[in-house]
Amino acid sequence: MAALATALAGQKEAKEPSSYDTALARYHECMKRKALTHQTEGRKVLATTRRPEALKILIADYAEAKAYPEYSRYTLATLFGRNFDGAPCAVPLAALRQACSKPVDTWLWVNSLGSQIRADSGEQALAIVHDDKNLLHKAAAIVALGQTRSAALSPAIVTVCAGFPAREADRNLLLGAMSGAILENKSKANDEQFRKGLVAYIGLLAPAVKLTAPAKLQIARHLQWTLGGPAQFVDPESWLALLQHGDVKPRTSGNTVTQPRFFGIESEGERLCYVIDMSDSMCKEIAPGVRPKGAVTGVRKKKDGLLPDESDLPWDRIRTRFDLVRENLRISLQRLGKDKHFCIVWFGDESGTLESCKGMVPATRSNVDRVMVELDAIPTGRPDPVKAPDGVLRGKTNMHSGLRRAFGLSTKGFVDEVAYVDPSTLTEGCDTIFLLTDGVPSWDDFHVQDKDYGEGKTIVDSEYGAAAPRTPITTYWGPYNDPEWLVEDVARMNAFRRVRIHCIGFGEANMQFLDRLAAVGHGDTFEVGNKKGDGK
Repeated sequence: MAALATALAGQKEAKEPSSYDTALARYHECMKRKALTHQTEGRKVLATTRRPEALKILIADYAEAKAYPEYSRYTLATLFGRNFDGAPCAVPLAALRQACSKPVDTWLWVNSLGSQIRADSGEQALAIVHDDKNLLHKAAAIVALGQTRSAALSPAIVTVCAGFPAREADRNLLLGAMSGAILENKSKANDEQFRKGLVAYIGLLAPAVKLTAPAKLQIARHLQWTLGGPAQFVDPESWLALLQHGDVKPRTSGNTVTQPRFFGIESEGERLCYVIDMSDSMCKEIAPGVRPKGAVTGVRKKKDGLLPDESDLPWDRIRTRFDLVRENLRISLQRLGKDKHFCIVWFGDESGTLESCKGMVPATRSNVDRVMVELDAIPTGRPDPVKAPDGVLRGKTNMHSGLRRAFGLSTKGFVDEVAYVDPSTLTEGCDTIFLLTDGVPSWDDFHVQDKDYGEGKTIVDSEYGAAAPRTPITTYWGPYNDPEWLVEDVARMNAFRRVRIHCIGFGEANMQFLDRLAAVGHGDTFEVGNKKGDGK
């Protein structure tokens, strides 16, 4: 078996070269290689020169990308947004934008419009919102106006709300764009011009608009975070009163005990996806500090009307990290109301859903029972002293694949391509993600074999990192082991969705990295075994 190369020049990208010629040479060298991680490195090295001739080459690269065409476009769009700004760059990027108008190009529109907005104060982006018939372009313009803190955001929101579409997928696309833009500009909440947009956005909660419950929840979440409201009101009157007087008392719904919880994090979500690490390291025994002193064994009988919580964990059944996850899942799923939907996504070498919930399913007793039967039956293999010293579950830590699958789920299953703007995911996808992991990304879906270029060191397995001798052919993973690119891609996937992302880590989990992921979804983090709680 070929050794795995860490390929440090690709996984931990090279420092900015000393000259454009050096960067160009590295770009051409990397583009001859098979691995997306090398191609991404070469593009980044060239982009960070910020030279007009570099932009010209990368624009041609975007238009002609044949290897990994979808993700080449996503990473190139990100590099355009990071490195090419102002009027000289806005013109060629506008030409590329106009030539590339498929759903896959929506991220290009977001990133290239940022440069345009800084050049013309949002004039062209506002024109797109007013006049462009393509709703993806309108949504991209709103996201870009929000990211650039443009004064044109408020009139753009007023325009969208005045002509709010009837189709649910179109509504959710524009709602996601507006929600994120409003939150990014919350410091302007007392600005008279900005409040015109807020009032229009609040007006979408009126009964006559007939928003779905998840759409109302999204607005309520973002208004609470923006205005510091005392509760997540789903009526416009409460928010308008808060804008006018700043003193609205929270309403008590009486249903707090039915809120879904996972490892102590409570969520108000309607459609929840649990993204669970099933890498081999989840076979490790839990740390002594995780098990409470005097833990009760077995499930205690609860009084009528009360739902189980973490005090009901059956500690006699919990030895490994995976055991602990499974039993917390059991409790969390039992707390879901029948009107909720859920799915379980696992990730290891690859990712998948359980057979009992291939898409978002209603949280009925029968569906929960089927899921738990399947989870209880998942076997763990015997340890391998080199590749899996703790036992065998499902391999490495392909976190990107797990999150990509979660964002691509609908009621009918997984949408593999351009899921972030797909109508089915916009209407039937999750609104809350619970991510649990005990490590850092060690694999992704873009691994390939190529010749050994002699860069970095070689290892037997990316999960445990044991050194290996060099071989003529080696395996390279893609760019999504790098926290920078993984967080960036989650931001793309969430740009029009506004999914709340809660992250739970234990063992070797990098909590700073999980904090960054949670911040993308304005969620909480929790470190298992940390008595101080979630730290957010």
